[in-house]
Amino acid sequence: MKKILIIAGEPSADLHGANLVKAVRLQWEKGGENKTGDLEFTGIGGRLMKEAGVNVIYDADKIAVVGISEVIKHLGMIRQAFQTVEALVHKEHIDLAVLIDFPDFNLRLAKKLYKMQVPLVYYISPQVWAWRKGRVKKIARYFKKILVIFGFEESFYKNAGVDVKFVGHPLVKTVRMTETKEELFKKYDIPAGTRTIAMLPGSRTAEVKRHLPIMLEAASKINKAYKELLFIVPVLASQAGICTQIVQASGVPVKIIIDDTYNAVGMSEFAVVTSGTATLETALLGIPMVIVYKVSFLSHMVAKVMLSIDRIGIINIATGEDIVPELVQSGLKPETLANMMDRYLKDKGAYSTMKEGYLKLRNILSDRDASEVAAYEIVNLLETAV
Repeated sequence: MKKILIIAGEPSADLHGANLVKAVRLQWEKGGENKTGDLEFTGIGGRLMKEAGVNVIYDADKIAVVGISEVIKHLGMIRQAFQTVEALVHKEHIDLAVLIDFPDFNLRLAKKLYKMQVPLVYYISPQVWAWRKGRVKKIARYFKKILVIFGFEESFYKNAGVDVKFVGHPLVKTVRMTETKEELFKKYDIPAGTRTIAMLPGSRTAEVKRHLPIMLEAASKINKAYKELLFIVPVLASQAGICTQIVQASGVPVKIIIDDTYNAVGMSEFAVVTSGTATLETALLGIPMVIVYKVSFLSHMVAKVMLSIDRIGIINIATGEDIVPELVQSGLKPETLANMMDRYLKDKGAYSTMKEGYLKLRNILSDRDASEVAAYEIVNLLETAV
């Protein structure tokens, strides 16, 4: 029996973790002998990892926070998560630990696990090329292997002496609509001819509370200028309650769609997207957008000191161009956002230019099946471990 510890501290990592677990099991069973049942996955994750057969010992939703002030508020739960993992490692022999994204938490955990002599793999590694580059020394020391999702990351890590493998981006094979726009309009009772804008306020409760009211205020400012305009808010079931409360208080015509994000975004004409994984998903669906983000003043000041780049959207970072507009911190105001939405609803040239920019991103991304390539590397480490 090989025991793998897997840590996914937020919804996007939960998705990638679930797909990785499935791929590792398949790779393991291809090893020339029947190894079914010889792998056991335990760790931190969410609903998708549970469904993939992971024994989740701590719910990722409890620690899915971002920003200094937000982390301070959740220190108790974060400390509890650390202690839960440590207790597991003391109790059971762990053959390999796979840490997914979530760098502030995972790099601290890596230090502890390294001291406990647990072999470590990082999947979807920290963006140290963007901020706090000094962390690369810790990564080189702690981890047996780093699995990166962008080609330019591989050369960066290699130059720093890290054992690294470019596996491709996991979203390339997973982001797609499952129904046509016409089918979805009927499914969600949206009249034909309606112009739709998707608003994605974030996957964390704090992000929703911070971004959704601004999005809705902007929506109310342009709503009267269009006869057939509907705003769609795709959310995870875990955030449906808070989103409904905020929407009902706004008085803006909004349809909340639960656990069907790709279809909700894909059937939209434009999207307002909180910075994060959702921006790349929106680009892969080919939907023009504006990227927004706002954190507490303290978190913003710390980020300004730490950041090595001027952009926050991964589309803009990966291409090195300002393909998607970004409204960040004090720049994110209802009036500005409303003007941005209005522009892209009217300006077909700007709309088309952004969609053309997405082709540059698509050329940068590999067609590799990231979960499959990553699984191969992980199984190889398991089979060669003493």
